[in-house]
Amino acid sequence: MKNLAAVYAETGIPAEVLKLESRVIPDPGPNEVLIRMLLAPVNPSDINMMEGTYGLKPVLPAVGGNEGVGRVEKCGSAVKTLLPGMLVKPATGAGTWQQWVLCHAGECLAFPESLSPHQASMLYVNPATAWRMLHDFIPLQPGDWIIQNAANSAVGRSAIQIARSLGVKTVNLVRRPELIAELQALGGDAVLLDCPDSLTRIKELTGDKPPRLALNAVGGDSLTLLCKTVASGAKIVTYGAMSKQPLRIGNGLLIFKDLSFHGYWISRWYANTPHEEIHRMFESLAQLCRKNQLEIPVAATYDLKDVATALASAQKDKRNGKILLRMND
Repeated sequence: MKNLAAVYAETGIPAEVLKLESRVIPDPGPNEVLIRMLLAPVNPSDINMMEGTYGLKPVLPAVGGNEGVGRVEKCGSAVKTLLPGMLVKPATGAGTWQQWVLCHAGECLAFPESLSPHQASMLYVNPATAWRMLHDFIPLQPGDWIIQNAANSAVGRSAIQIARSLGVKTVNLVRRPELIAELQALGGDAVLLDCPDSLTRIKELTGDKPPRLALNAVGGDSLTLLCKTVASGAKIVTYGAMSKQPLRIGNGLLIFKDLSFHGYWISRWYANTPHEEIHRMFESLAQLCRKNQLEIPVAATYDLKDVATALASAQKDKRNGKILLRMND
């Protein structure tokens, strides 16, 4: 039996540099575990890594994927914290687009057995990003408003659901009218088109409690709209740049509203946070999933051998849900 892996030896256009390789399945050392991978999403950061445009540069050759879930197959002789059959996320950087992953047991993250493998495979990047942005910048209280653009993204959908669980109201900006009813059904308190015409409506909705927190994944003119809607002293947190346009903020807004701007990268948080605190966050996210208060939709699932098709699907603009790779049945 071999280990099928999606590997790239150089950066460039993902469809051109990513190749399938058959590798030997390794045996775990004393402190290692061998994980039989089940599912892994295709995230924008995975594509950026292959392109060589991400904040971290891969050590080449590299296996694609930085998120996913599998079951422990074998444990090294010194491993005490994990057992065969446990549902886990492999260590960061192990490369999840392969059927078998070998990594240090202490760097794995164990999930509750009650958690769906599909949801577990997608918790590490997008829901975690939403959770941290809602907890780390402003002490939000029930009844407070936040505003976000790209509300139909995986982070945006997570933010809607997590905010709702906290009693926090959300203004959600989208580019397509057909998304409005869908995000309202998800729990978005207000879902509006991302355009200047929505400014008056946003101010009417939030009244004397304008948002003190804005989540930005677009940039450009969309960022300007966020700045016009928030309270004085608000924090604008940027975690993406879907428009590929720089942040646009008028001098008057910056001066007279005393706005502050922050970048957010979940990889930095993971690198600087003790494992115990990471585990506590995932317990909270898993609890929301078990209560059906948090769910990330899946647009399509492809077998690993069809990774090229999966990449093409993941890069389409009009897609509601994540693209998953199935490693093993």
